[in-house]
Amino acid sequence: MVSELRIMLDKSVVRGMSNVQADALDRYFFQVVPPILINEILADLTKEAEKPEIVKMISGQSYRISGNRGITEDYHTVLAHSLIGHEVPMDGRFLPAGERTARSETGSVGTMIETNLEDRTILRWERREFTEGERQRARRFRSFAQRPLTPMMYLNKIKEAGFDFERPKDDGELVEAVDSLLRERKLQARLFPLLSREHSIPLPSQKLVLDRWDKEGRPMFEVFAPYAFFCLRANFIWSLSLVNLDRPDKNDRKDLEYIYYLPRCEMFGSGDEKHQRLVPFLLRDDQTFVDGNELKEDLKRLSEKWEALSQEERIRAASQRRSAPPEDANSLIFRLWKKHRNQINKSIPLQVLDAQAVDSSQPSEEESQMSFGEFIRMKGKQLEASKELSSEELKTLRDGKTDPPTWAMRKTMMSKERILKRYPWLTADDLEKSNFD
Repeated sequence: MVSELRIMLDKSVVRGMSNVQADALDRYFFQVVPPILINEILADLTKEAEKPEIVKMISGQSYRISGNRGITEDYHTVLAHSLIGHEVPMDGRFLPAGERTARSETGSVGTMIETNLEDRTILRWERREFTEGERQRARRFRSFAQRPLTPMMYLNKIKEAGFDFERPKDDGELVEAVDSLLRERKLQARLFPLLSREHSIPLPSQKLVLDRWDKEGRPMFEVFAPYAFFCLRANFIWSLSLVNLDRPDKNDRKDLEYIYYLPRCEMFGSGDEKHQRLVPFLLRDDQTFVDGNELKEDLKRLSEKWEALSQEERIRAASQRRSAPPEDANSLIFRLWKKHRNQINKSIPLQVLDAQAVDSSQPSEEESQMSFGEFIRMKGKQLEASKELSSEELKTLRDGKTDPPTWAMRKTMMSKERILKRYPWLTADDLEKSNFD
């Protein structure tokens, strides 16, 4: 489990964040980066001709997502798995992209998590280097994402099922009406074409899903595919708000897409007015909506305090409190930590890497002592060289018919400068000895 608070930010927060605020974010949070945020940052490249300074802005925003973070799996993949019956937890656990489960020559199963391509790409954007393919991708994304949302598709399905939708007077009334409709048995069959159209699900896949639904006795959609239902409910709330409470906006699709990733984090930070109004209705009780401006103010204040410390004081503070912020009831970040953690996990001393270990997976006559650091690197190389499990083997693993993975490793590329800021007890010599790229 990640000890830092797991937060997801939208572009409205990332855009106005300074580098020192991003460094403070690294100290207290693990940033869950959804693909929509990466795409939104790149989409600004379409303004390069009329605003040459936009490249500098993209570089700055890239820095803000290249620190203590993980890229989460694209929601389309999770949605597809949900519809075929392979649900993933929706309890705030980070769902990483680039996860590869493999079996080593010795028969042990392990999981490697790495996003080399994405990591290298973001670091390249920091250096203001872009390919022609990325410029084309930016244009395609902007064109696709700016398509207007319309409530008519939803209103028509509601009417076909024999129900009326009264114009809501406020957000609470909107959500109550949506939830009441989604509980109606007669509307259930009409939910599939709505979901398929919004998320471009191909016809053969739609047939497989409907066949599964029929085979299972046509259960309520919420039970049949919980994550898909979560996305559908978000679609209903966001789109039907346009009936009376909001005007259509070119950013509607992009803002709505962030919501699909809410089950992957503990808190979501945004400065968008519609997010502030509607997201709280889509959060679990153990999640928090964070005002983006308040977050940045607190990051700025904490970074100023950190910069005022000597190197020895920083090392001591990081060792004693790890990812916990200084105690201060007036601090938003401390209140978030108090709510979601409220316990300090002791730091693992760097010296543990020098401790001697034995690989007990080897035959006794082949066992040899090595440092724990060498042991970790050896296991990493074994995983990299291992054979990835087939889809059938993965299904058997998911169904609990075989033993779960016994080894897991997550690799994230980060600049040396960023690493030294994140871990004050490390030196450039430490990084050289550890073979950091």
